[in-house]
Amino acid sequence: MNVESIHKGMEERAMDPQFLKDIFALYDPNDYGDTESDCQLGYQKLLPVLNEEQKTSLEQMEQAYTHRREYAAKYGFKCGILGAIRQLFGLSRAQHSGFQDLLCDDLLTQPNMQRHQENYANVELCNQMEQIIMDTLYEDDREHLVSISCAWQQRVYSAAHHAFYCGYRSGWDIIEAIMPMAKAQNTNKILDTEYAMGVIHP
Repeated sequence: MNVESIHKGMEERAMDPQFLKDIFALYDPNDYGDTESDCQLGYQKLLPVLNEEQKTSLEQMEQAYTHRREYAAKYGFKCGILGAIRQLFGLSRAQHSGFQDLLCDDLLTQPNMQRHQENYANVELCNQMEQIIMDTLYEDDREHLVSISCAWQQRVYSAAHHAFYCGYRSGWDIIEAIMPMAKAQNTNKILDTEYAMGVIHP
């Protein structure tokens, strides 16, 4: 029995394109103030003044951000499962359940993000393409590129955030299936986590 191939197949089916589509659909532009509207304005102002070479660089930057968004969703889901398990055994602060230290401090923050080599290559590509475009823009147009980049960064964060919560809830469902009373006994921790993550409101 090839356990490794079975596990790989399970993971690929669990995190298929539909999973990514569902996670991305949870992104609400209204959660991020004017970031998304500024981004759309940035595209409207910037695209007419870009030459073909600059447009190619922008497309490469967008593709790299898309890959980062996908990675954040897949990795975030796994972190959420571990977060529930750690919370069960009192290994993390209840109000965070590992969202900050397992995910944000690791995947989205220097220097820890460098250990995710595949993802970090796309981080560097985003920075490189943005700098190439920035260096060839008139000063008045540069703010529009910044607006576009900021929106993409928020989309990456949103994917990580929502996927972590999905993994967290899945983790508790697994725990409950094996330890029927565990979830009920940890209701306060779960509610604290959901409040801290902005899932529920007072």
